[in-house]
Amino acid sequence: MATLAEWYASNGFKVAMFDMDPDNKAEGSLFSFFPDAHKLPALENWTYDKLLGVSLDSEADIVLADMGAAQGHRMIPWFRDFYRVMQDSGIPLRWTAIGVVDTDIASARSVLDWGEALQDGVDYLIVHNHHREDAISAWESPAIAGLVSAFRRAFSPMEIRMDARRPDLQKFMRIGCDTLTAVGDRKAKAPELRAPDMMLRARTYRFRAFNEFATVQRVLLP
Repeated sequence: MATLAEWYASNGFKVAMFDMDPDNKAEGSLFSFFPDAHKLPALENWTYDKLLGVSLDSEADIVLADMGAAQGHRMIPWFRDFYRVMQDSGIPLRWTAIGVVDTDIASARSVLDWGEALQDGVDYLIVHNHHREDAISAWESPAIAGLVSAFRRAFSPMEIRMDARRPDLQKFMRIGCDTLTAVGDRKAKAPELRAPDMMLRARTYRFRAFNEFATVQRVLLP
């Protein structure tokens, strides 16, 4: 999410960010990278009302919400209730559900569950998150091949790949709450990240990620 927020900024879009991760992590959360992000309590029933209210009042071009894991059981019923109301009221919002799939088949099944619940009320972006270079996305697992094929036919999701990162780079970025841009510009808070090799590697990761986002801008931009 942090790299996507940076991509939006690099393209001149004003983004309102919401950190709704129920774990309140000090490291790796959207709020830890961007202190101006709105911090909303994911476990409160009114949270999604607040998200929509702030979104409608905001002058931002894009609203980016990081819900953390296992929030579907709260978000999906809310979306069902409000989607028809938003349509009937002419509220000009378009929704994109970003599903991050790694090697764990549970991450792929979660995306399939969201598709079954949200149907064509949203656009879908599948992000294949490769923790290791030799890892295969669970989206390609034979165990769910039929379900994935049906999902693709029904919703025509856009799909991109995020490459594995150097473990030491990723570790220090999380600890220091430093983004790829901060490391690439040698402005990282963590001294380990100001080394030339870290700077060059961060710039490479950012270049690749930004290129991936550009290929799916149809579902990422207003």
